[in-house]
Amino acid sequence: CLLVVSCELETSGNKELDGYWQMDQVDTLSTGGVADTREALVFWGVQGKLLQIRYSENGTFLGEGLLFRFNQDDKHLTLFSPVIHHLYETDEPIDDVEILKPFGIFNLEETFDIEELDDKEMVLTNDVLRLHFRRY
Repeated sequence: CLLVVSCELETSGNKELDGYWQMDQVDTLSTGGVADTREALVFWGVQGKLLQIRYSENGTFLGEGLLFRFNQDDKHLTLFSPVIHHLYETDEPIDDVEILKPFGIFNLEETFDIEELDDKEMVLTNDVLRLHFRRY
């Protein structure tokens, strides 16, 4: 006897954006400068409607990182509502953009142009930088 069950799978709609990304290069648009950031160990993890940035200092990951809500369309990725994520405590809303600048984010609500996004590579550009990521 064959039993067929129909079920509905919930998907995020993020398509290629979902997953774990390592920032491997940052280009400064005004000067043409290029920085290799692979050893900085900055990772963006995307799932559902949350984007998490994890990073390390001297090879040790610090806490649970930063969390953002985001909106995405074919051409833009907008990050907003940033918080410092704590594993066992209440998350802290971020109101000082200086905390975000080391990650290429210069506003509490930051919109990036999506230049490239596929199953291996993501390239995002804001007014200041071009961020290159590889799927990890």
